[in-house]
Amino acid sequence: MENENQNYPEPEIRLNIVLLNKQGYSQRNIAMRLNISRRKVRYWIENWSNEKRLHNKKKKKKSFSIQLSEFVKNVTQNSRSLSCKQLSKIAQERFPNEHCSESTIYRIRKSLKFDYKPPRIRQFLTELQKAKRILFALDMESTKTNWNRVIFSDESWFYINSQTRKIWRMPNEKSDSVFQEKKHYDEKVLIWGAFGVDFKSRLIVINGSINTHIYIKEILKKSKIIKKANEKFGEFCWIFQQDGARPHTSKITMSYLRYRCNVLHPWPPNSPDLNPIENLWGIMDKRFSIDRPKNKKEFIKKLKKIWKEVTDELMQKLVSNMTKRLDLVVQREGESINGFY
Repeated sequence: MENENQNYPEPEIRLNIVLLNKQGYSQRNIAMRLNISRRKVRYWIENWSNEKRLHNKKKKKKSFSIQLSEFVKNVTQNSRSLSCKQLSKIAQERFPNEHCSESTIYRIRKSLKFDYKPPRIRQFLTELQKAKRILFALDMESTKTNWNRVIFSDESWFYINSQTRKIWRMPNEKSDSVFQEKKHYDEKVLIWGAFGVDFKSRLIVINGSINTHIYIKEILKKSKIIKKANEKFGEFCWIFQQDGARPHTSKITMSYLRYRCNVLHPWPPNSPDLNPIENLWGIMDKRFSIDRPKNKKEFIKKLKKIWKEVTDELMQKLVSNMTKRLDLVVQREGESINGFY
């Protein structure tokens, strides 16, 4: 029976300890036969003898007061990056008669529905940009734009090494302290894509920067976006959306597009929150959270795989809230609507 029980699941090891003890084996012999420590043998023999128990006792979680809970909430909302250990020390000074361990602080935060996540992102908008956003929203409402016939497009950077800091925040919080400005990191891949209701373009990987020539040749032509959309919806029966980046709106680009499709123009400046493809980029990035490739070739391969797996249901859902987005822009007087829809 030499070492044959060393890989037994824990419950079986405990049972064998008791059975061998009843057969008269010493604690030393049991430890050797099961290839475990004598301390573990002694612990489970005593547990069985005293309490007839072969399982660990569940520790009773200590309760906490409403006052402590409110204190944790307020401090967390004022210091988003404060760790549970740091907050525990502060709470112990304020509530000396309460149990304020690190694990208790963590439980309180979770009970308040705080999650440790990266800050929300929102863009800074000038008063002129806000005004243009409102005018755009009202114009789209007055013309009764059929968003099911719009193809949304954009470029996006994907970072191979994600280094975003995290903070404690609740699901629907909108205060300034849950936001941060975007940061860029060295290892990244630039891609372009387009989608609409039941429509998805080819995903294009872009090497280097984009100018008018590259935009037309390497993106619009290479992706065959216009040909594919015409096959799906019919010629001039759909609308192409793009933001106001210079390569998108140059005279040469607009001349190229004008004779091939309808263009949603002008798109308000600094308004990624109005474009549902930005949400799709975010969803794709989250799918890298497990097994994120470390080299560029494998990273691009996985990017294309994730893009291919985007479902019609998801695309329909993202497009369906366009009217709500525009209503929110008017309600919020042109301010960013990130986190509000």
